Amino acid sequence: MNIQEYINSYAEWLKSEISFTKVGEYYEINTPFLDNDNDYLQFYVKQDGDELYFTDDGFTINSLEMTGFSFTSNRKKQLTLILNQYGVQLQNKELILKAPASQFAQKKHAFTQCLMRVSDMYMTSRTKVGSYFLDDIQAFFKENDIFCMENVQFTGKSGFYHNYDFAIQRSKYKPERLCLAINNPSKTTMSNALFAWEDTKPSRRADSKLIVFLNDANGIGRGIEDGFQSYDVNPIRWSKRSDNLDLLTA
Repeated sequence: MNIQEYINSYAEWLKSEISFTKVGEYYEINTPFLDNDNDYLQFYVKQDGDELYFTDDGFTINSLEMTGFSFTSNRKKQLTLILNQYGVQLQNKELILKAPASQFAQKKHAFTQCLMRVSDMYMTSRTKVGSYFLDDIQAFFKENDIFCMENVQFTGKSGFYHNYDFAIQRSKYKPERLCLAINNPSKTTMSNALFAWEDTKPSRRADSKLIVFLNDANGIGRGIEDGFQSYDVNPIRWSKRSDNLDLLTA
């Protein structure tokens, strides 16, 4: 496998699928990533001097609420964690990010990831009542004495920052393991995770591993697990988590 060729191919595809339109003082940017309605994610950006201003114009939160999603105290806490992870602010249901113009690529990437993560909270209204997938994983780790760091960030070969939900430190017998929680396993979320991992790997130890927790409460798309395994990533179905303790423990 020529992994660099695949990464370059993905980057070229991503570049060709992003489009923009001038709307007043803003540029509307359309991405190839899907939200909870299977519509392409879009947001707006403008430049004021040396500063960029990204906004979703309130679409993400309003879209969630239109599905009947309600922000319980626990979901509000999780929303805050997601926003802090990507440096995004919430003002009157509008998600915004301010950044120096010189950081456009990194901040556009971070803002896109944030919108995807917030939109993905829709799945909690279908599969959970008062909990969130990350909470379940944290409880599972605590129950099984799996000690880790939460919400870690690494810079990839491209210069983009990539966030991981957990990092399990290497031990005498096991390598470093980075973990991602994927609440809505789809080709889009799989591609996003693989791009982040392949971009991150060169900056980590050669034996570092990626583990993805897949919420299979509503099923998993065809080929998702095989796709991860073909890149030497370890997918764990949430319903089978207890069968995979050996991957997680020291």
